[in-house]
Amino acid sequence: MESKKNYRDKIYKDAGVAAGTTTKAMVSILALILALVLFLASCGAVESSAGTGSSAVSVTASAEYNAASKADMFTERDLSGDYDESEAETITLNGSTAKTSASSGVTVSGSTVTITAEGVYIVSGDLTDGQIIVEADDAAKVQIVLKGASITSSTSAAIYVKSADKVFVTTAAGTENTLANGGSFTADGDTNVDGAVFAKDDITFNGSGSLTIDSPAGHGIVGKDDVKIAGGTLTINAANHGVQANDSVRVAEADITINAQTKDGIHVSDDADEEEGTVSDSFFYMSDGTLNISAGDDGIHADAEAMIEGGTINIAESYEGLEALSIKVSGGDIKAVASDDGINAAGGNAQSGSQTFGEGDWGGSGGGFSDGGTNGSIEISGGNIYVQAGGDGIDSNGSIAISGGYTVVCGPTQGDTSVLDYNSEGTITGGTFIGTGGAGMAESFTSTSQGLIAISVGNQSAGSTVSLKDGSGNVIAETTPELGYAVVYISTEDMTRGGTYQLSAGTYSESITLSDLMYSTLSGGMGGSFGGGGPRGGMNDGFNSGGMHPGGMRGSNGQAGGHGPGGNTDGMTGATQLNGDETV
Repeated sequence: MESKKNYRDKIYKDAGVAAGTTTKAMVSILALILALVLFLASCGAVESSAGTGSSAVSVTASAEYNAASKADMFTERDLSGDYDESEAETITLNGSTAKTSASSGVTVSGSTVTITAEGVYIVSGDLTDGQIIVEADDAAKVQIVLKGASITSSTSAAIYVKSADKVFVTTAAGTENTLANGGSFTADGDTNVDGAVFAKDDITFNGSGSLTIDSPAGHGIVGKDDVKIAGGTLTINAANHGVQANDSVRVAEADITINAQTKDGIHVSDDADEEEGTVSDSFFYMSDGTLNISAGDDGIHADAEAMIEGGTINIAESYEGLEALSIKVSGGDIKAVASDDGINAAGGNAQSGSQTFGEGDWGGSGGGFSDGGTNGSIEISGGNIYVQAGGDGIDSNGSIAISGGYTVVCGPTQGDTSVLDYNSEGTITGGTFIGTGGAGMAESFTSTSQGLIAISVGNQSAGSTVSLKDGSGNVIAETTPELGYAVVYISTEDMTRGGTYQLSAGTYSESITLSDLMYSTLSGGMGGSFGGGGPRGGMNDGFNSGGMHPGGMRGSNGQAGGHGPGGNTDGMTGATQLNGDETV
């Protein structure tokens, strides 16, 4: 029998799958279409069906999306952090004033240093109440090298970028640096300066030194365009968002710790898009490096897309762990602990925990809770993911597709949430998925091309190990949940039709033969058997015509079940069906 250690070493070594995010290049689209057509022509559809109470459904393998490379997201200068000290100007800070070697391009007025020309500027010393302002030409690239510098502004940003093409904030090797706000912010005309670092144009943090950013009354870093963190060690302590950007936040080759007391660790949203009625394209991207987050609200939020291709993300505390309309994970190690949803595909600048209502709510034609849309998506093609959630473990206002990686979901425990929740379909075609949670709203995948077990195991206590062994006694999946659970989901590439497996979960034990790829003993949450997670909790035609449809219970035959189309086989009346999921 293979030891637990050897099993874990093997599964984590083999878990990564190289993929990435969608590109819009026509050649890539044509290549995907051609590959998919050839695959379907040669292989056809793969049938899967639940072992208990489900009719057969078909699933076709989905094509992998193309990677957005690190080179597309960062320039060489972003990543290098290099500078020629012999050709740089110096700015030496001294309490309430400063001096510079520059004959032009830099002005000093009391404790305010203003950079007005492109160039490299090495900053050292302490400024107790002042700031560096960049006010250069729109085509200028300005590099500020922090070399043992400490800057505090009592009422504004320590570094304030008013204009430039791009600003690089580089930490010199072997140095410690600090940028801080003193506890209040004063607007600059029409500009609400509310971060210890505030940039109206693109800003990149790089280098190999360390930088601490303190903002006891506002955000840590605010960027009105792109914010890139591409090197060095950053510690951000903020009352509100740790990092806030309009267009994007991109992470590579950096070691980052964010403590956001009341808001998101990383927040990427362009409110102007919503005001103008346009679709946001604000996104988060990470290729490597380390990101540790404790947040009062979301760990990471992006209006449009979150793309994680590598690195380590540890969200130790959050309301929702990772949120974006489209979430794509193709590599890396991710741990997200959330009091609500762990990974959530929801559109726009969502207010965590809010519930929205549409026209005709509480019954009547067209009434129902707003479902938050069905165009969200979560795609997991690689990486090692661990989610511990008080709400839904993995929740999509749209679809969930797992094609690789190693994913473990622990929780939720309460009855109105589920390990999985989606509005259209959930598919698994590769990788390993292990989930444990409460039984009240249990919802599983709609289709699979590998073995899947989803069963009730009675009430098991936290710390009760879940283990699945093949016919030879080898462990093929295992986890020790940190929360109590009543249902278990396991799917791995090693599970095949016709195979016999021994499942143990705390005090529960069962030998299971997969006569079909999908085996279930669950009731399907609100009634019926497993099915696609339809729109969340909308009521169909009032209180007496089949209840929540789709999304929750449905009268008639109860096909498909779960949160989605289908549901209760007895056609419960709408008056008893007011437990629709909230929009997130």
